[in-house]
Amino acid sequence: MKFAVTLPFLDAPPNPAFLSGSAIAALGQCAEEVGFDAAALTDHPAPGERWRQAGGHDALDPFVGLAFVAAATRQLRLLTCLVVLPYRNPFLLAKSAASLDVLSDGRLELGLGAGYQKREFAALGVDFDSRNELVDEALRLLPRIWSGEPVTHQGLHHDAVDVTSRPRPAQLPHPPLWLGGNSRLTCRRVVDHGTGWMPLPNPAATAAALRSPALETVDDLSRLLDWCRSYAQSVGRPPPSEVMFSLPPLRTQTSDEELQIHLDLIEQYRAIGVTWLNLELHAQSVAAAQDLLVRYSAVVRAGQSHRPEPTTP
Repeated sequence: MKFAVTLPFLDAPPNPAFLSGSAIAALGQCAEEVGFDAAALTDHPAPGERWRQAGGHDALDPFVGLAFVAAATRQLRLLTCLVVLPYRNPFLLAKSAASLDVLSDGRLELGLGAGYQKREFAALGVDFDSRNELVDEALRLLPRIWSGEPVTHQGLHHDAVDVTSRPRPAQLPHPPLWLGGNSRLTCRRVVDHGTGWMPLPNPAATAAALRSPALETVDDLSRLLDWCRSYAQSVGRPPPSEVMFSLPPLRTQTSDEELQIHLDLIEQYRAIGVTWLNLELHAQSVAAAQDLLVRYSAVVRAGQSHRPEPTTP
């Protein structure tokens, strides 16, 4: 089991304590030192005010923020959780991803999704109803761009004639790709393109607003993974070998007893084939965030070191 931590940019407005290069560096260094495998940042370039006031959050540009993490660490993976594919021209996305991967010596984990916020799509000049076509187009096009060979492509919003993108990513043929979402369409994309999968916790109360099936329990996730494996078998392709899911948020007031509860939850996820867990970090200061990471490692990760790895379903 591997562990990622989403850095504490999950408020609106963002906490000024974390808005500096030194703060990002300190959080990345601490995560690496206590044994986390990746640091993650989200992607909301133009969130609507209604969503922000209803519990949404602001965000750094994930590629810029993770570049600061990369500069302060040596082994920590850099996870976008997740970049909304339709927001970005595939050539610009490929350039940002390849640049971060090269400058970090090959540490990018590129999480991607279709998006759901209509106001954000409108602000960015992207047709919301075309988002699935844009996702499918980008998934076909990105590997061609990263090949470093000339690309000619007529797209929904752009035409490329004999263009070449260099440098190539450090990880060849490209960084690991993850697709986020709970729909069967996402599952089919995961299988068809051979990516990792990020099913997302989603209470039934918000399922309609998020335009994604509800996913509230371990049993819900297990059924979703079973469906995906069945689909993979039906089309003669391997099921996803990497599956990432989110743990309950870690907050300053979280007790050691509550952290112990994570052990049982983590074991349940391991048993159904989850290979990565992502923890949302909520804190009011850099020092408090570092303390949470240290406590989490001591209580939860140490407990996991004594448990054998399960056989992958």
